[in-house]
Amino acid sequence: MVVEELDPVLEEQLLLVSAGKNEIFGKMTGDMPYNGEYSFESIKNTLLKFAGVESTEPAMAGIPKLPVRPPVLCAGCPHRASFYAAKTAAKNFQKTVYCGDIGCYTLGNAAPLNTVDTCLCMGAGITIAQGIKLAENGAKCIAFIGDSTFFHTGIPGVINAVYQNTDITIAVLDNHTTAMTGGQPHPGTGRTAMGLPAKPLDIEKILRACGVEHISTVDPFKYEDTVDAFRSAMEHSGPSAVIAKAPCIALIKLPKSVRRVNEACIGCLKCIKQLGCPAMSVGKDGKVVINESICTDCSICVKVCPVGAIKRVDRNV
Repeated sequence: MVVEELDPVLEEQLLLVSAGKNEIFGKMTGDMPYNGEYSFESIKNTLLKFAGVESTEPAMAGIPKLPVRPPVLCAGCPHRASFYAAKTAAKNFQKTVYCGDIGCYTLGNAAPLNTVDTCLCMGAGITIAQGIKLAENGAKCIAFIGDSTFFHTGIPGVINAVYQNTDITIAVLDNHTTAMTGGQPHPGTGRTAMGLPAKPLDIEKILRACGVEHISTVDPFKYEDTVDAFRSAMEHSGPSAVIAKAPCIALIKLPKSVRRVNEACIGCLKCIKQLGCPAMSVGKDGKVVINESICTDCSICVKVCPVGAIKRVDRNV
């Protein structure tokens, strides 16, 4: 009896190895379901039936369902800072449409960030933004794309935006890796697929070579600078670009400092409601608590707190 979720990979290989000399039971014989997740009870019942044994133990009581935990951007993710800065800059305009792409930054679609209005496939953020701009000329369009996706399928869309002189802002979220699928290298990392050193390609130079004239490169954790960069890009007539450059938090060591909420907190929860950082939660007293084990001291929450209640302290103190 073969018990495996997803496709019957092992089962098929065992059938080939046995060459029909042994009976192999599993998905292909209908003894195990193809769909869904296996539970203790479902596997136990299948094995008892397979062995021809009747169970004398009572079935387990209903296990309560786990709480819903949708995926979110990591604590300290530079994309959160970029999204928040873009939303702040967008307040100066009547309507802004946020076009997303495929990568960690797709998670910007979730509350409270709500900065991904469209998501189709790799590279489509830039091209969909152009279509929306033609359909709604009064709207501002920001196309978010990661550094890896930019090299993969983003450049043709940039060329078309320049050639058609479409008034969109391209936001390249450069975290120096292909984060969502495991940190694989890309042409901007300076490493080949075999891990050998290589000359990295410069995203800003590529954008300029494609004809984009208005480009700003910023550190997204420098909040005011990033807001100004987005605002300036959105005010520019024609294609513009903002490169938000900061490493994926999974690539760096946690700093020796963290952020801690002090007694000045008024419980407005503005930091949680606007950022959605997983390191922040509501304590029993209704005030914000920071999980210092995952806090990265990115300090974006400091920019949100209206009373200055979030202070830097040494980690583990």
